[in-house]
Amino acid sequence: MGRLSSVLLKGFGALVLVAIVLSVVGTIVGIALSVIAAVLSLILTLAVLSVIALAAVGLLSLFGSDSSAGSGADTPAENRPDPEDRVRSRYVDGDLDDEAFERELERVLDAEDRSTRPGVDGSRTGSPAGERDRLRDR
Repeated sequence: MGRLSSVLLKGFGALVLVAIVLSVVGTIVGIALSVIAAVLSLILTLAVLSVIALAAVGLLSLFGSDSSAGSGADTPAENRPDPEDRVRSRYVDGDLDDEAFERELERVLDAEDRSTRPGVDGSRTGSPAGERDRLRDR
């Protein structure tokens, strides 16, 4: 019986050793898979958050107070500043010098149909300098 017990003991030891090696390998593989899953989860989370952030920025730019969004057609005619007033305010703000003011004023006055504006007779008898002085005095 001595020999049989020795063989059984060696076989049992080999099985225990195989079980320990397999459990260590399984643990290492499990840790590696957990790290891979965590990295993939992080990448997916960042991708989803970036899509949400881009959607939020898009919605804010779409519904935000963009100056080009509500210009022109949405503004009633009585709320829009008169072109002469705009030129005069640019001159007062210092954006235009005297010559540029005269050029802009002539351009605005030539572009307007003076006969359709109430209170104006449609004839331009004054000089551009006279118009400039008239607008300055307003």
